[in-house]
Amino acid sequence: MIKKGKVKMPNPSSDTDVLSYMGEISVKLPKNWGMITLKVDLETKGLKKIINDCFKTPLPHLGKVSATTDTRIVWMAPDELLILISYDKVNKHIASLEENLRGEHYLIADVSDARVLFNLKGEGVYDVLAKGTPADMSNFGVNEVRRSRIGQLAAAFWTINSDEIEVVCFRSVSDYLFDWLKAAAAPNSLPGYFK
Repeated sequence: MIKKGKVKMPNPSSDTDVLSYMGEISVKLPKNWGMITLKVDLETKGLKKIINDCFKTPLPHLGKVSATTDTRIVWMAPDELLILISYDKVNKHIASLEENLRGEHYLIADVSDARVLFNLKGEGVYDVLAKGTPADMSNFGVNEVRRSRIGQLAAAFWTINSDEIEVVCFRSVSDYLFDWLKAAAAPNSLPGYFK
């Protein structure tokens, strides 16, 4: 049975995790990330330079994520990026993108309050996700991205390293996904298929 409740809106300036669980892996909903959706032809002339200049992070290749300590640029589709940055820098970066993309066909949306990012860490992260996603986890390498489902919910996830995966979903279903991840990461519940 899943406990009903509300996920409180995180304080963007707080360094504390909103939700946290330790089982076979750690499951955390960390402080609020700023998130920008950028819809643009990813072959647009000069886009690589614009992204690198704005975020100090390279434009990712097809199906990949470019990650630094405080930035993630996620390939979501041939014409879409999800950009994760510090919550308090979203407006500054949107203004910079708008200025640099002037004359191009694009759409920029601040989706910071509509989505959340979970951090999964531990040796069993692949086993936990394999319990609820139809995506093939056997060849899921570092910096790869999947848009799929987890526990019947739409989600995107990517690897930061071999034992750390980040998952983004709609905020409206984050309490359900947190409970699902806790159940999937319960002690002594992993099949050990990916060890």
